[in-house]
Amino acid sequence: MTKQSILSPPEVAYALSIATERYSCKAGKGTRISKKHTGFAVNFAGVVGELCFRKVYGGKINTAVLPNGDNHAPDITLDDGREVEVKTSLFGGNPVIIFEDNELDCAKHVSLVKLTLPDWGMVYPIYKWDYIKPRLTTTDFGYGKRWVFDPSKHELPC
Repeated sequence: MTKQSILSPPEVAYALSIATERYSCKAGKGTRISKKHTGFAVNFAGVVGELCFRKVYGGKINTAVLPNGDNHAPDITLDDGREVEVKTSLFGGNPVIIFEDNELDCAKHVSLVKLTLPDWGMVYPIYKWDYIKPRLTTTDFGYGKRWVFDPSKHELPC
């Protein structure tokens, strides 16, 4: 079951400040990483997704600012100790969770947040990685092969 999460203007400003700090130390600034979004836009969306997730499930966000990204460390540690990779989707329709090769096995739990920027998200259930992994398919969205999990085919959280 999905849950709606709406950020306040101060929370959006906080997301913008984290995204700005993280992006400022990356190489290739201003490059497009998809047909519709720059690297900064995707970074900002990721932080907004993490904040939306936290409003629903609680926990502590990894706010580290590292020159090479987060090295795919879990995005959020819940109060019960579970580590969660939060994936975001900016696309309409049925969202899927998309992984690059280097994002596989980076956390024991995964969730999806479908965003409408700058402040609204639909937060999906938390899935165990062990449940997702054997159900991954591959798709090429025009920028190389990606691993995909479709939550609409797996309604019950693990």
